[in-house]
Amino acid sequence: MKKRLSLVLILSMLFLLVVGATAAQAAPWRGYNRFYGQDRFQTSIAIARQLYPGQVQNVVLASAYSFPDALAASTLAAKLKAPIILIGPRLRDSMVSAEYVKNHLIAGGTVTIVGGIGVVPQRVEQWMLNKGFLVTRLGGTDRFATDADIVKQLNVPQGTPLVVANGYDFPDALGISSVAASKGWPILLTGVNRIPQAALDVIKSDAPTNIYVVGGEGVVSDSVYAQIQAAAPSASMDRFGGVDRFETLSLILNKFFPNPSQIYVANGFDFADALSGSTLAAANDAPILLVNPESAHLPAGVHNYLVTLRNNGVQPQVNVLGGDGAVPRRLVERITDILQSGSVPTPPASGSETLAVSNPSTSGFTVSLSPALNGLTSANFTLSDSSGNPVAITGAATADNGATYTISAALTAGQTYTLTASDTGYTFGSAQDVTVPSAAVSVATSVYGPSTSGFTVDLSPAVPGLTASNFTLSDGSGNPVAITGATTANNGAAYQISAALTSGQTYAVTTSAEGYTFGGAQYVTVPSVTVSETLTVLNPSTSGFTVSLSPALNGLTSASFTLSDSSGNPVAMTGAATADNGATYQISAALAAGQTYTLTASAPDCTFGTAQTVVVPQS
Repeated sequence: MKKRLSLVLILSMLFLLVVGATAAQAAPWRGYNRFYGQDRFQTSIAIARQLYPGQVQNVVLASAYSFPDALAASTLAAKLKAPIILIGPRLRDSMVSAEYVKNHLIAGGTVTIVGGIGVVPQRVEQWMLNKGFLVTRLGGTDRFATDADIVKQLNVPQGTPLVVANGYDFPDALGISSVAASKGWPILLTGVNRIPQAALDVIKSDAPTNIYVVGGEGVVSDSVYAQIQAAAPSASMDRFGGVDRFETLSLILNKFFPNPSQIYVANGFDFADALSGSTLAAANDAPILLVNPESAHLPAGVHNYLVTLRNNGVQPQVNVLGGDGAVPRRLVERITDILQSGSVPTPPASGSETLAVSNPSTSGFTVSLSPALNGLTSANFTLSDSSGNPVAITGAATADNGATYTISAALTAGQTYTLTASDTGYTFGSAQDVTVPSAAVSVATSVYGPSTSGFTVDLSPAVPGLTASNFTLSDGSGNPVAITGATTANNGAAYQISAALTSGQTYAVTTSAEGYTFGGAQYVTVPSVTVSETLTVLNPSTSGFTVSLSPALNGLTSASFTLSDSSGNPVAMTGAATADNGATYQISAALAAGQTYTLTASAPDCTFGTAQTVVVPQS
């Protein structure tokens, strides 16, 4: 009897545990959707399957690693009712993406490639064509020309609102991408201090009712803002500009998404997952919230937006774009905690901090903290002038989890200020002096005319006397690239930079000189070179024929050639050999006397003209 009672008691306890665990898993705010794969390619596919479970008529292909050409793709993909699928520079590295297109795009469907052959190679386009798909490439000489091609393809009616965002970084454009995509608004790209003429032409011809400029004055300058306004004097202008990407995002969220039914969360320091998910968010009229995966806390602007939703009784479904490395579970649970109760535990703070100041300027300075201390705001810092009067701090932003903070404040050149810091449970040592150097001249830089032998750097205002040592060049992996010369013919307004570059590759160039500030790195993408080949067929026989190529092209194999009979049936080639470095190839194939065949050739970055006819003489 006792054994039976014990068994009943144990079973009852197990039942309660199972029921309790199930209830916890089913709790509405602990449940969230995560769309992800093992890498950015598989994540884009997981998002595509959620958005379009079956077959599609259109697919948009974008570079998985180069964001500029893809920034404006969201609105185009939404218009085409197409998923955005990411592709790599080498087809074999992203074959999973190519296979998705092959299996999910209807026969004869359209693949729209955004970006030139430097970011989405010609071999990707050829692979799609070989599978029987129609291919449209929207790719200009640079990110701005590609953007202009995308906007033209949208062909929006006059009066359609426009978005203007910086084309040299992705967070601002991605923050508003789901808004633009859901409403059909084009996204125009600009530099900090110079807006492309093509973008101004679109603004003038479109005559938009509203223009939304995304980013503060350090991202889209007041002079560019004025040019935009002059191009559309009757448009209503709005600027969303915070001290960092997250505060800018919060302004967008509060403007366009006061009561969303869904929200999407993505990594704020990598563009890939947010780009892929922009069409899914747009389809659900939902915002994309960007977070810092290295931080233990949500960005203040995102946190405050979520609290506002909760206080207004808004309970959106939470969706995550990317795996745990991109958006850690701890941050997702903070989001659900806020939406449920607004109660977000703050880790206890304790310890001694070492405070140091560097890079003082008239717009602020950098504070280093050792050890790093994340989560500080401008309220944690106090600044005063040499007379002891308080000086307003307008921002305190960190991009490295609290190791350094960029402090924004209007300071005077040549003056000394005093800084202190405070936070519960921490000591920061003695006050730090901040001495602002005499005013440096701010110079706007831009790059144009890239080729395999170099490029041109524009400087405004002109800076005479620079040499190659004032410029630093690195490749896409961050490795230094030698600059062999820097010459000017107009007293420093432009410099011709000489360097051995590779076609299709992207480089970063920075400029430095005493007494000047030059802003961030400029990116140089060298156009890929397409070689035009002349193909001629000689000496046809029943065992094969000779192909002559001008110019010579070494390294081809039988897979580089396609042979078909007069009915269009493929004919096997058993060999393709050259003895003169690609000037001619001996093609081996079993052919029939008196028959006519058709030959084509293909190779990366080459065109071969029209198909050639191979007529085998009668025996």
